[in-house]
Amino acid sequence: MGSSGPRAFVLECDVCHQPIGPGSYFCSSCDVLSADPERRSYAATRWSRLGAFALDYLIIWLTAGIGWLIWLAIVAPRGQSPGKFLLGLYIHRTSGEQAATRHVWLREFGWDLAVGLVAVALLALLGAVASTVGELFILWFWLTVLFWACSFFDAAWVLWDRDRQTLHDKVLGTLVVERAREPR
Repeated sequence: MGSSGPRAFVLECDVCHQPIGPGSYFCSSCDVLSADPERRSYAATRWSRLGAFALDYLIIWLTAGIGWLIWLAIVAPRGQSPGKFLLGLYIHRTSGEQAATRHVWLREFGWDLAVGLVAVALLALLGAVASTVGELFILWFWLTVLFWACSFFDAAWVLWDRDRQTLHDKVLGTLVVERAREPR
């Protein structure tokens, strides 16, 4: 009885039967969500993720936020934002189930609220040294630039993340998926 050393346990995708990378939520070959028992959810493409981000912000700007909020109230129970609705994307928890309405609202506002509160706190701290209204507006401008830079960096994270998650997806334990399409 020869010993060949330690055995390696390799997870196999139920759909394409290829090895699933360790610590990954999606199969690296066919993009199926490993935690989905029905195997109907696939990783949203990087470009569809960025497209949904752009559509959400476009709708916010075009409707002064009001139309986007109303639309979010309608589609959040389905695990979507307005931009994701337009592109057929869904928000899921990392455990595989569709995100509940409260998770969608937290996901859509949590990151922006956290970044916004940091920007306001910085404005308040730096505003204490501003001696004129003009200086206060300059500070506000640069903090707004900082806020948008953080938001775009967060969205761009999907370009290099293995599971195509943004930073706020990682913090909140969410994934964005497409449903019921053929494996690649």
